[in-house]
Amino acid sequence: MPARALAVLSLVLLAGACAAPQTGTFTPAPIVPVVSMDAVEDQDPTAPFTLSVVDGILEEVNVTSDRSETIDGSFSADLTTWTSEGILNAGSTHTVSAKAVSSDGTVTEFEQQFKTEARESSGFEVADVTPVAEGEEVGVGAPIIVTFTEDAPDRAAVEQLLTVESEKGHEGAWRWIDDDTVIYRTKDYWEGHQTITFTANFEGEFLGDDTWGGEDYTAQMVVGESQISYADLESHTMTVEVDGEVAREIPISGGSGEEWEYYTATGTHLVMEKFADKTMVSPGREEGDEGYYSTDVKWATRINATGEFVHGAPWNGSLGSANLSHGCLNASLADAEWFYHMAQRGDPVEVTGSPREMPWDNGWGYWVMSYDDWKEGSAL
Repeated sequence: MPARALAVLSLVLLAGACAAPQTGTFTPAPIVPVVSMDAVEDQDPTAPFTLSVVDGILEEVNVTSDRSETIDGSFSADLTTWTSEGILNAGSTHTVSAKAVSSDGTVTEFEQQFKTEARESSGFEVADVTPVAEGEEVGVGAPIIVTFTEDAPDRAAVEQLLTVESEKGHEGAWRWIDDDTVIYRTKDYWEGHQTITFTANFEGEFLGDDTWGGEDYTAQMVVGESQISYADLESHTMTVEVDGEVAREIPISGGSGEEWEYYTATGTHLVMEKFADKTMVSPGREEGDEGYYSTDVKWATRINATGEFVHGAPWNGSLGSANLSHGCLNASLADAEWFYHMAQRGDPVEVTGSPREMPWDNGWGYWVMSYDDWKEGSAL
């Protein structure tokens, strides 16, 4: 090798031998969690679905339907899966959002939608809501009586889909009286002058057995003036208050009590219906029987189901001084007509002074029952 080449090689080797070692920081690649879901388009609403994560754990999962309902679910012990619980809304779009985190703190956010299969309505629907009639204003004691087209397959499943909203706020509860009828009553009387909205959110909902709900149902009940009457059988006076002010003091004659059934029942009655003309017939008796009567009256306002009315009784000379009726609240023709025209279905008539108590299920006697007892009839 020529001398010049040897000299160059020696310099290179020398430089390599004397150079300092390279230094630096090694940064490992982040561990990114990967979230997946096994729900499919047109998912069977009765089948559960699962979210899974690889290289991490699930911190939170939220699932909602386009009916603003939240779907429950449970995590596995190691937090790597989440599985839905219960039955989903049918024919609805569901939005799934989740957050997963890896051991190095890397976060993955996941969002995806799927739609469930539709289900045909099984025919279970709302048949009637009382007292709701177009143009009608009701009293502050009005219940909401909901009758269905058939027996509820699962009372709890049906009841949790019923909502009652008021403009002024309230507390209330449902009570089932049989499998096809449920009644809503407030803890205290409604406030007057407001609209109450009842909704049955049945569309796409599983109601138990093989029953699926049909279309949603909405009804509005308009509460008018607060009209509360206080009938005192000892003072023989009915005081009618409208929006908290005394509107009229009516001399009355209540049930004589000659027989137990002839006592006017103590307790809160509600106005149920009205008749300008009505024939009063003795209950449980036929013509020719002892105690039978048939009397035509005017301005009859029904306050329970077993024949108690406020009505005109011009023949009764004891108005304001004695109880001589067969159980109705007798009044003068003028007072009975005034009451007839102002009364609204659901107006309370609170009767005191009789030894006979009215059963809670006599007509709309729902206020006879305490609110705590009333709530026990709920399926929830």
